[in-house]
Amino acid sequence: MSANTALLNLKQYNTDIKPLTMLELAFVSAYIANGGNGTQACIEAGMKCKSPAAYAKRASDLLRQENVNQELQARLQAIEDAKTAKPAEILQFYTSVMRGEVLDQFGIEASLDTRIKAANELAKHQIELPMKLEQKNLSNNIGSITLNFLPRTEIEVGNSDE
Repeated sequence: MSANTALLNLKQYNTDIKPLTMLELAFVSAYIANGGNGTQACIEAGMKCKSPAAYAKRASDLLRQENVNQELQARLQAIEDAKTAKPAEILQFYTSVMRGEVLDQFGIEASLDTRIKAANELAKHQIELPMKLEQKNLSNNIGSITLNFLPRTEIEVGNSDE
């Protein structure tokens, strides 16, 4: 890669964003903690202003700064992401229910029916979904490919008396 190409790649990113000061970081933390009150966040962050209107203006100015706004959005996104269960967490929960490790609100172990349902959900995710993915046609902007897999063999379970 030439020096000109490297220079062009650097220009694609906004390198003008300066890091936040300690007061700006404290403002962002207070803003999130108090539910979005900028004036109160300025006070809690330790900023010095002469009047409540000056605190409000300072908060408004801070929220319009790109670096402060990006930090605020990143933290809010992290909070939202933490609220959503990840696939591994869901599978761990199903496993715990199936094994009888999870108690209900009355302190009673899950019923056999509930444990079987959890096992079925695990089976769907562990067995059926990977098989569906394997039988897919794959394509991208270069071309497409069809993957042919041997069908699964079914095992007959029956009496061996015959």
